[in-house]
Amino acid sequence: MTIIKHTLTGVTLAALLLALAGCSNASRPPEEWLNLSIAGLEGTDQYAFSGQTTVSTAEGWSYAPRTFEGHIEEHTKLHAKNEDGEELQWSPIELLEKVKNADKQVSIDNAVSTADTVALHVELNDQEANKLWKEQLQQEMNKLASNAPLEDGAYKKAWMKELNESRKTMDKMLKTLQVKSQYDVLIDRNSLIPLKLTEHSTFQYSLSGKDKQEKRDTSVTFDSFDGTGTVQ
Repeated sequence: MTIIKHTLTGVTLAALLLALAGCSNASRPPEEWLNLSIAGLEGTDQYAFSGQTTVSTAEGWSYAPRTFEGHIEEHTKLHAKNEDGEELQWSPIELLEKVKNADKQVSIDNAVSTADTVALHVELNDQEANKLWKEQLQQEMNKLASNAPLEDGAYKKAWMKELNESRKTMDKMLKTLQVKSQYDVLIDRNSLIPLKLTEHSTFQYSLSGKDKQEKRDTSVTFDSFDGTGTVQ
């Protein structure tokens, strides 16, 4: 009886400790989960990522998804390209950092979370979303301008004319731009590393006297952490 009692006590104690650990895990505030996952990714020596971006309009137009892939080495060395083989200077950690520092509401999506993962839903403050997207669009325009043809001539003249017209159009659009951005982050409970990041943004603006609406959806999957293979 004594042996049985001791065995039962040991099993009960182990179960209790696991239960307490689970409660401690689950009781983390949603924003703490987000911050820990970003820190975990930044602290990972190497990892890979891949994803796609789709843009659609209220009129029913939908542009074919643009895919991309890349990997990080030594924490910060970025190697990324799009489906056309063009090099990218963008890393998902940049987006996560912006989300981390933004004015936002973070909640746990219990319907999607599992015993192994935590699903977070993040909604940016509208003013913050407007600010971030205006900055990004201006940066993309400036990057485009930096790729201007070097040799003077008719081609460069036409190229610069098109660029200036595009900049004027974008400046008009930015004056009325209103953005709503939401993010979903799936985090591994044990490693505290994000496994998937999705972004859903809606843009409303006026152009040539007409109200426009566009949606942008981006999905990014992370894997091959520290070269140990793909995380499913």
